[in-house]
Amino acid sequence: MISLADPRRPCHICFYRLTFPSFLVNLSSIFRFPVRKRSLHGEDRIVFTRFNGDGKEMFNDIYMIGPDGKNEERLTMNPGPQGEYTDNAAPRYNKDHSMIAFVSTKNHPKGLYNIFFMDLATRKTAQITTGDLNIRSVDWSSDDSRLVFSGNDGNGKAQVHAVALDGTGFTQLTQGPSEHLNPMWSPRGDLIAFVEFPPDTESSHIWVMDPAGGNKRKLTTHDASHANPSWSPDGSWLIYRCDAGKPHLRKINVDTGELVLFQPPAQGADSSPVWSRSGIVFSSNCDWEGAEALANLYLMSERGELQKRLTKLQAFDYCGDW
Repeated sequence: MISLADPRRPCHICFYRLTFPSFLVNLSSIFRFPVRKRSLHGEDRIVFTRFNGDGKEMFNDIYMIGPDGKNEERLTMNPGPQGEYTDNAAPRYNKDHSMIAFVSTKNHPKGLYNIFFMDLATRKTAQITTGDLNIRSVDWSSDDSRLVFSGNDGNGKAQVHAVALDGTGFTQLTQGPSEHLNPMWSPRGDLIAFVEFPPDTESSHIWVMDPAGGNKRKLTTHDASHANPSWSPDGSWLIYRCDAGKPHLRKINVDTGELVLFQPPAQGADSSPVWSRSGIVFSSNCDWEGAEALANLYLMSERGELQKRLTKLQAFDYCGDW
């Protein structure tokens, strides 16, 4: 079982080498929404995952909250209408913030993850992939024409794949024996960041590659765990968690290699940062002494200043988009 602290959990959650188009729903038959400008439904609001329970089961659900910590709204609901429980996690906005892509165990008898979309104006959802894909996370290309996601290859290793929204161009971008997770597409569209987990080691590293899977470059060098990369709005920096010494956040310039370390919390650890034009939101258990299974969302400036706590519920809030 993957612990709450493990960077491989369904966070920024695997994929059998099957002919992908047969598992992708034709989106044109699902979402016939008018083209609109940046949606008020998702504008300047943070989407995130909350791991919590109801006294019967523990589960992940997706929420939305304002950057002032107000107007929290639940987007997915457990239990379902028939009393069933599902995990819903790792939400990512499309370009105009009118939709989110996320992963869910809904409709799968074995509790494996697939990709779903939600229209934020209507809350209508659609399952995009089916079968035993167990997709850990998903992100959009900068023009919304493609998806990148982590899922198992034929050997059961988590690898990065990409596919067009019409189901064409399915490509495995990474190969084993290492596992590769947390793919994030650059806002510039030129790079995909991901995390490599080599076998038989506790270390993991942040890499980038082009959208075809070529020109791979390793960005991190410390012998430590690195996880949860997130792009700056201009696509020149990546912010991520580093466990070298006391767990903390770092950012690195992908063009120059310039490295900036953020001050770690006095207690606990910061993780799963998301960078937007309005600042950086991240998850931390700094206000829960000795409680690894609890974390809330916090907001700070690009320089790590003006930190503000957004959620306070006794739960584990993490990941998402802004």
